[in-house]
Amino acid sequence: PWNYSVVLTYVFGIINFLGYVTIVGFLGVTEIPIITRQVDEKVRNDLQTIREYRDPGAFNAWGVTLMFNIFFILMHKANYPHLDATGLYLFLVLGINLPWTVYCCRQYVVVPNTPHTRRFAIVYDLAVGRPFFRNHVLLMMWSVQGFLNSSYFTLMLLDIINNSDMLADIIRSIVRPLPALGMIFYTFIITVIIFATFGLQNFEEHFVYDEYDDDESVVGCHNVVSCSWLIFYKGVPAGELGDVMDGVDRKEADGQFLWRLLFDLCFFIWVGVLLFNIITGLMLDTFAELREEAGTRDDILTNQCFVCGLTRASYDDVGILSPSFDQHKEEDHDLWNYVYFLSYLRSKDSTEYSGVESYVDDMLNKQDLGWVPSRTSFAIQNSKVSILDEDDIEGHIGEMIDEAVGSLTKSIGAIASRLENLESKMDA
Repeated sequence: PWNYSVVLTYVFGIINFLGYVTIVGFLGVTEIPIITRQVDEKVRNDLQTIREYRDPGAFNAWGVTLMFNIFFILMHKANYPHLDATGLYLFLVLGINLPWTVYCCRQYVVVPNTPHTRRFAIVYDLAVGRPFFRNHVLLMMWSVQGFLNSSYFTLMLLDIINNSDMLADIIRSIVRPLPALGMIFYTFIITVIIFATFGLQNFEEHFVYDEYDDDESVVGCHNVVSCSWLIFYKGVPAGELGDVMDGVDRKEADGQFLWRLLFDLCFFIWVGVLLFNIITGLMLDTFAELREEAGTRDDILTNQCFVCGLTRASYDDVGILSPSFDQHKEEDHDLWNYVYFLSYLRSKDSTEYSGVESYVDDMLNKQDLGWVPSRTSFAIQNSKVSILDEDDIEGHIGEMIDEAVGSLTKSIGAIASRLENLESKMDA
C-alpha cells in the first residue's frame, strides 16, 4: 500500500509544482513591466532633483556588524581551536551579513542610472516589494526540494498566508517593526553576555545543563561563551534562570542567597517581563495599525468613488435619486471601464483614433488626468448642480467671512461718522 502513497505523492507534487510555475509565470509577465516602469519613472524624476546618486552611509551599520562578527569568529577560533564551528561562522557571515548586504546595496543605489544598477533595482523591488510573487517563488522552490526530501512538501501548507488577509497582517506586524525588533534582539544578546559574565564570576558552581542530573554526573559551564549559549538556550525562552542554575538553600548558601535572589530577580524583570512585553507591544500595536488602515481603506472604497472622488455623503446631499451612489460608483464610473478603455487605446493604431481618443491619448502622454471626471458625472451635470470639494468649500466660506467682515466694517464706519456729525451739531 505504501507504493500507492508514494505514487500519489509524486503525482500531486507534480501538479502542485506545475501550478506554482503557472502562477509565477503569470505574475512575472504582469509584475515585471510594472516594476520596470516604476523604476524608470523614478530615475527620470530623480535625475532632475537629486544630485547624489549613491549613498555610502547605507553601509555604516553593516560595516560595524561585519567587524563585530569577524572579531567574534577570530576570538572564538583562538579560544576553541579544536572545536568545529563552521556552521556558526557561516551563519554569522552568510545568514546575517549577506541578506543585509543586499539591503544595503539597494539603499546605496539611490538612483539606478546605469544598466547594472537598473537591473539590480528591478530584481530587488520585485522580490521585496511584491510579496505575493516572492512567496510563490519560494513555494515553487520548496516543491522542487520536496521531490528530494518529502518534508519540504509540508511547507506548501504555508500557502494559506497568500489567501488570508488576517495571516498576512500578522506577518506584516512582524516585518514592519523589524528594525525595532532587531534592536531588541541585540539587547537580548548583550543581556545574556552580561549575566553570563557576572554569573560565571560569582555563581559558577550553580550553572547546570540538566537540573535533573545527580550530583556526580552534573555538567555545568565554565566560560562565558558556553554559559551564554546555555542562558540563550534555556534561560531566555523561560524568562528566568531556574532552568540553568541550581536552586540555593538559604541556610547553606554562605551569604550568597540574597545575591542569587537579586541576580535571578533582575534577569526575570528585565528579560521575562520588560523585553518580552516590549516585543509583544510592538507587534500588537503594528497589527492594530494594519487593521485600522485596512478598515479605513475599505471605508474609502465603499463610500468614495475611485474615479471622480465623490463621497457618498456629498452625492446624497445633492438629492439625485437615480442613479444612486452605488449605481454611480459601479456603473457610471466603473473603474474597469476606464482600464478597458486605456487597454483599448494602447492596442489601437494611433492613426485610427477618433477626436476624443486623440485628446485622451495626448493627455496621457502629458501625464495629465484632466480628462478624468472630478467630483462630477453625467447625472450631476444634467441636474445642473455642482459639488464643491473641501478646498472649494473652505475657500467659499472664507470669502463669505471676508465679505461679512467688510460689510460690518463699513457699517461701523458709517455709524462712527454719524456720531461725529451728531456731536458737531450738538456743540454748535
